[in-house]
Amino acid sequence: MTFEVRNPEVEKKLKHIGQTLKGVMPKGYGFVLLIASHGAEGSMFYSSSLERKGVIELLKEFIALQEKDGSPESSNV
Repeated sequence: MTFEVRNPEVEKKLKHIGQTLKGVMPKGYGFVLLIASHGAEGSMFYSSSLERKGVIELLKEFIALQEKDGSPESSNV
């Protein structure tokens, strides 16, 4: 997977989605949203209401749990 530096169309939509999510999250909760295009030449973008360091730790923990037994609760749309 490659990482596009800029894609104005995706960035605009991601900002809109992020603002919507932030507005509906219960107090004390944040969000991390990953968006990726399909295929070997795909790209990935993310938006978050959390600090970068916290997101990195959160993702590490999520990956470790998924590799272990896949047990964390999730919501796949």
